[in-house]
Amino acid sequence: MSASPFLLRMQALAAQTPQPASGYRALVCIFQGGGNDGHNLLVATDQTSFNAYTQARAAAPGLAFSSGQLLSVSPKTPQFGHTFGLNPYLSGLQSLFENGKLAFIANAGTLIAPTTKTQYNANSVPLPLSLFSHANQSNEWQSIAANGNLTDYRGWGGSFADQLQGQNSTPVLTCISTGGNALFLAGESTTQVSVSQNGLTPISGLYNDIYGQTGASSSLASVLETSEANLFAKEYEAVLQRSVKVQTQLASAILPAGPGGVANPPASLDSVAPFKAIDTTLATSLQTVARIIGARTSLGMTRQIFFVFHNGYDTHDGEVTTHRARMNELNLALTYFDQVLTTMGLENDVTTFTSSDFGRTLTSNSDGTDHGWGNHHIVMGGAVKGGDIYGQWPIIGSDQQNDVGYGRLIPGISVEQYAGTLGKWLGLSQTQLNSAFPNLANFGSNPLLGFMG
Repeated sequence: MSASPFLLRMQALAAQTPQPASGYRALVCIFQGGGNDGHNLLVATDQTSFNAYTQARAAAPGLAFSSGQLLSVSPKTPQFGHTFGLNPYLSGLQSLFENGKLAFIANAGTLIAPTTKTQYNANSVPLPLSLFSHANQSNEWQSIAANGNLTDYRGWGGSFADQLQGQNSTPVLTCISTGGNALFLAGESTTQVSVSQNGLTPISGLYNDIYGQTGASSSLASVLETSEANLFAKEYEAVLQRSVKVQTQLASAILPAGPGGVANPPASLDSVAPFKAIDTTLATSLQTVARIIGARTSLGMTRQIFFVFHNGYDTHDGEVTTHRARMNELNLALTYFDQVLTTMGLENDVTTFTSSDFGRTLTSNSDGTDHGWGNHHIVMGGAVKGGDIYGQWPIIGSDQQNDVGYGRLIPGISVEQYAGTLGKWLGLSQTQLNSAFPNLANFGSNPLLGFMG
């Protein structure tokens, strides 16, 4: 007997609906605090673009790279005759790109709706609040909408977790930050857990003697367990007790750092003279992420979202030296993290991506660059359709169609499109993505990008 039309319709709908992704998956957000200079991350080296780039940066000696310094990268998809060179301190990322494990997202940023220069100048389209402001744009990059909603303080990582934490046996460990409390991980029902870059930091005195008094730790534990009547004290009590419980759970499961656990980051010098020691703080934070991911089975985790803060990108002054250091740190950390995940057999299950307050101006201020808007970003992992640039490469030069002044780029890709693509890979349905991003529908009926497998 043939199936009824209703049943056939239900089967068709089921086939069209994304099913929850199986196995373990995690997102790792590296937030580049201060506004990374995307113009010096990836450079268009075709003659017209490169001439405009060097001319715009001529006032700051050494700010524009020479063509001989840049590392050649050739995207699989042609970009309207453009050729490209990568920052010379990112040789490890060049290899990851060539091996198909890393891609670039061109000119992404905060938007409420697609915006042209004419609309921007006429103020005829809604715009993110306080463009070019660190505090506002950092928040709007991390939040579920870029229109400064003062009544909904959810971040899109936390919003993802609201809908996925039910898959985890220990839901409180769905969202973890190594960079302090982050708006990115704020959810409606999700509670984020903060750890230090080196791992867990227990309450001093709770697990050891206090000033040599052997019974003091048990007395402190008794105080922490005392029920409070005052509402503020009661909430503080709940947070404190939850922290103690989570610390105990995680401490018993997290992999050790070093031999027998997750290998320590290498102590390295950068690859371009004069050689300098590379700060491994970012790599150590990613080591902590890997150590926590290593506890996924014992903790019953299938979905996790991490936030890692990498500061020092506000390069108004001394950019030549400062940005070089940040790129060396990023190169070491990402290549190290890829090696760790590969060793753990998790390279296809963890996707790492960058975000930042904003990009920077193409023009220089004689010793650096100022606050911009759209920016180029990195996404890395075995599930990434790497070796390519996603999004249309912007025209380079002052007063172009995508420039609102000084080489500040109007984003061609919204945060919602970038983030939504990551959310779909994590296992969210289109309905869940629309719930996570109130403005996603403003970017067309098929707004997601194609960089995830």
